[in-house]
Amino acid sequence: GAGPEGCRSRTRATVEETARLGKCLVAQNGGYFDMDTGECFGNVVSNGRLVQTSRGLQNAQFGIRQDGTLVFGYLSEEEVLAKENPFVQLVSGVVWLLRDGEVYVNQSRELECSKTQTTGTFDIFINTMSARTAVGHDKEGRLVLVHVDGQTDGRGLNLWEMANFLKEHGVINAINLDGGGSATLVLNGTLANYPSDHCQPDPMWRCPRQISTIVCIHEPLCHPLDCGGHGRCVLGKCQCSGAYWSGAACDILDCGPSNCTRHGTCTETGCLCDAGWTGPNCSTAAPCLLKAGQNSELIFTQKTWMGITSILVVLLLLSAIGNATLLFCRSAGRQNHSKYAYQPLEEMNGESTHTYSAAAWKNTGDAAEERDSDQTETIELV
Repeated sequence: GAGPEGCRSRTRATVEETARLGKCLVAQNGGYFDMDTGECFGNVVSNGRLVQTSRGLQNAQFGIRQDGTLVFGYLSEEEVLAKENPFVQLVSGVVWLLRDGEVYVNQSRELECSKTQTTGTFDIFINTMSARTAVGHDKEGRLVLVHVDGQTDGRGLNLWEMANFLKEHGVINAINLDGGGSATLVLNGTLANYPSDHCQPDPMWRCPRQISTIVCIHEPLCHPLDCGGHGRCVLGKCQCSGAYWSGAACDILDCGPSNCTRHGTCTETGCLCDAGWTGPNCSTAAPCLLKAGQNSELIFTQKTWMGITSILVVLLLLSAIGNATLLFCRSAGRQNHSKYAYQPLEEMNGESTHTYSAAAWKNTGDAAEERDSDQTETIELV
């Protein structure tokens, strides 16, 4: 595995950070990379995805094929790209330490590309005491990860000593991975070694280096990884949550043998019954729909329903007629109310007053001229 974006984007992260993302039980640094640009060196295959090839450069390889076979040693580009039983994991190191139980350092010096490492000449690289990281297997085929703390030119092991140490402990095949300041071991998400790089900006402390690839030991993965959001992955198998999610990916809703019959829908909380149906499996009809017998009619027969419907239609027509009649009467009343006549107030109040209502006053033409011009008239709005 690589950092959050891996070798393609040339981003780097500490082993601890990447191990958390991959939920690694054990993790250590992987292959070599350019300290300035972050470019990965050699072949890289991660979880079945080809990230890059070495473009013909030859160095020691560690890989796992699709059928679980562990591969150590040298590979041609055709073998790296093979479609039959392809690699699902592959990383490049420098120096094949043990081959078939025997130290293979001297032969590696003759066969491998020395420019992958930057310590110095190949002989200096092999003989320098430093922190070391290796991956191999024992005679029973068990994968072995090896980490040795150290400080370049101060403590640790050279590659001859590393190869002999592995041989003494029963390792059959092993390759050397990136070491020195890159050498990092993380157990259960926690840094478990003493790094050799000084921290920045305070060199008093030691800090793990940001690297490009890691070797990660984790529990078998589930597909999909999150079990569809309806369970959790345990040893490669989804354990579904709730009572109704099932299937290898926890993506099937199952509400029992009858699965809500024909009268409901299975949901993550159980059967959601259609109207008129109840029960855990929506198999019980509501009381108003219960039948008297297997082939008998419902309590409300078709003839009864027709009678009820006819009565409702009649009532609806009567209501419509009544509303129309009431509307017509109100309209006629408004027309009659708008026809009114003016009446002189003298006829209503007698001759004793000369007060007229503007709303009830009627101009009588010549009679108005006969009134005394000195008489005061008062018109008030009533």
